[in-house]
Amino acid sequence: MYKELSSEIKYFENYCNEFYNINYGLYKIATKKEIKNAIKIFFLLNDFKNIEFHSVDREKVRQILNK
Repeated sequence: MYKELSSEIKYFENYCNEFYNINYGLYKIATKKEIKNAIKIFFLLNDFKNIEFHSVDREKVRQILNK
């Protein structure tokens, strides 16, 4: 179970970087480190059972990045 969750988190981190990474993302707004920190905050603010690692969650990470 933990291995599966770990790979989902890694996938989600890569997914967010594809959109928001300052060097190669679609919307160049944050560094890799900033994205990783925003994802950590997102996990702390949300019930893990409700996280689906898709676009709605990615947008919540963007909102954290924009604060």
